[in-house]
Amino acid sequence: MKKTLIAVAAAAALATSSAFAEITFGAWLRSVLVPIANDGGDSKDFRAGLTQSWGGAARTSVLGVNWITEDGNAGSTFEIRNPSDGTITMGDRSVMWFKPVEMLKLSVGLFDSGDNGFREGWGFGAWNWLRPNRTTNLWFNGDDSIMDGTGGRSGLMAELTPIEGLTVMAIVPYATVDNSYVSTDWSYNVYKKTQAGVAYSIDGIGKVKVLWTGQNEVYKANDKKYDYMGDIGVAFDLTAVENLYVAVGGKFSIADKEYCNAVNDKQLEVKVGKTTKKIDANTLGVATISLAATYNVMENLAVSLAGGVKIFRDSDFDPQFGIGGGIEYGIMDGLKAVADVRYMSKMKGEKKVNNVTYEYEEDDAFSFLVGIQKNVANSASIGIGFEGVTNGAGFAGIPAGKDKEGKAYDGFMWSVPVVFELSF
Repeated sequence: MKKTLIAVAAAAALATSSAFAEITFGAWLRSVLVPIANDGGDSKDFRAGLTQSWGGAARTSVLGVNWITEDGNAGSTFEIRNPSDGTITMGDRSVMWFKPVEMLKLSVGLFDSGDNGFREGWGFGAWNWLRPNRTTNLWFNGDDSIMDGTGGRSGLMAELTPIEGLTVMAIVPYATVDNSYVSTDWSYNVYKKTQAGVAYSIDGIGKVKVLWTGQNEVYKANDKKYDYMGDIGVAFDLTAVENLYVAVGGKFSIADKEYCNAVNDKQLEVKVGKTTKKIDANTLGVATISLAATYNVMENLAVSLAGGVKIFRDSDFDPQFGIGGGIEYGIMDGLKAVADVRYMSKMKGEKKVNNVTYEYEEDDAFSFLVGIQKNVANSASIGIGFEGVTNGAGFAGIPAGKDKEGKAYDGFMWSVPVVFELSF
C-alpha cells in the first residue's frame, strides 16, 4: 500500500509540474560480450567475459532525466546507472542551468567531459567495439584526440554567444577541489585551474577553436619547485566540401622542463641495468598533432582516417607517430560491414632524472577489426567481429597473460567481440 501511495504521489507531482516544465528521458548503452579471447601466449588459457568498449562492468542500464522550463530559460539534468556488476551509481553529469539573457548560459554542478562544447575526437571502427590498447590512444582517441574535454572540472560554466557564430566558454572548477565542497586555497585550486575557450564558425567553411586548460601543478625536487602551468589546444574543422569532414588539432603543454622529471601516480617503469625505476612519461610530450577525416563516398560507404605525431620535450626521445583507417559499408538496409586497421609506433629514448639516465621502450602495435553489424531497431544494433593486436598490447579489460615467471606475453592477441548498443 505504501509503495502504491508513493507511486500515485509521484505521478501527481509530475502531472502538476508538466504545465511548467518539459521532462524527457534518454539513455545511451553499450555492452561487449567476449565469448573467447586469446591472452597472447602459447597456452590454451583463453579469456571470456562481459564488459564495455573501454573496460569495466557492461553498461546495461542507464536513465538520464532532463527538465526544461516552459520558456526554455532554465533546466536540470542528471543520470543514474545500473551496470552489470549490480551497483547503482550516478552518471557523469548532474547540472542545473539558467539563461538570464538570451546570449548567456550559466550552469552549475557536475559536468561530463564533453559538456564544454569544445571536446572533439574521432570515434570510428575499433573505438566503438572492444578497444585495443595503444592503438586507441592519442590521435586514435574517439573522445578528445582533436581537442580536450572538461578534464573532470565541475563547478560553474559560463557560455556566451555575443554574435552569431562566436562562442566564448569558461569553467571555474569550484566543485572539484580535493573532493571537498569549499576550498581553503582558492587561488591555487580554483582559479588557476580554470578552462577557457573561444570558437568561431565561418559559414560554409568550418570552425576555429582555441582552448586553454589550466593545470597549475607544482612539484618539489631538490628544494626547487617546477610548474606545469597548463595546456593550449587549437583546432580547425573543415566542412566546406560536401560529404567530407576534416579536423586537425594541436595540443601544447606549458611546463618547466624539470617538471617532466617529477614522479606522480601516472608512472611508467624503466630499467637501468637490473634495477627498475619509475618516471612520469605522460608529461614528456611537448606537443601532439592530430589529423582526422571522414568521407562519405556514397550513401552506403564511409571511409575514415586518423593519424598524428607526438613530439617529446627531451630530444633523446624519438617522436611517436601513428596512422589508421576504417570503412563502413552498408550491405543492405539495416546491415553493414565494418573494417579497421591502425598502427602506433614504439616509444623509445632516454631520460635523465636526478643525474641518473633511464632507458625506456614501449613496443609498437598494429591492430585490426573486421565485423558485421545489424540494426534491430531505429536506435539499437548487434554486431559481431574479430579483432587482433600485436606485441601483447591487449584489449580494454583484457591485458596480456603472464608466463610462470610472471613476465607478460608479447605475442599476437585476438578476441571475438559481440557488441550490443542501444540509445533513446
